[in-house]
Amino acid sequence: MTESNPFKDLSAVPETRSEDLQRAVNLRKEEQLRTVADLGLATPEQLETMPKVRDLTVNDLNDLAAEFSGIPTGNRRVADLSLDDLQNLEGVFFEFKRAVGKDLVTRGAAVSSVDVSCCCCTPCCSCAAADMSHTGS
Repeated sequence: MTESNPFKDLSAVPETRSEDLQRAVNLRKEEQLRTVADLGLATPEQLETMPKVRDLTVNDLNDLAAEFSGIPTGNRRVADLSLDDLQNLEGVFFEFKRAVGKDLVTRGAAVSSVDVSCCCCTPCCSCAAADMSHTGS
């Protein structure tokens, strides 16, 4: 009886499958590099007054959530945030959630798309930057 490598079949991924995987990886990278400004949660005028918040990426927000959970990330952008920056960040997400709430009330719970969700697991709602549009269908 010959031994066979159980992972051999897994390494022989068809080319189209490999291309699909690469596209998914690239999309994930793009999502992680989106900034708070890119998310459209506040007006450019509001974000102009808070450059540290404006320029945070989704990856930075995830690192911030990890830091609040006690997991050090070494992310310099997160370490450089002041208490005022954190309050501003919370304010950006609060205003967005309030706008969505108003939309729910005026439309009778038929919101076309909510691309930002909030999971109250962190004081700054950093998880709110997750793209939830794929769950709408």
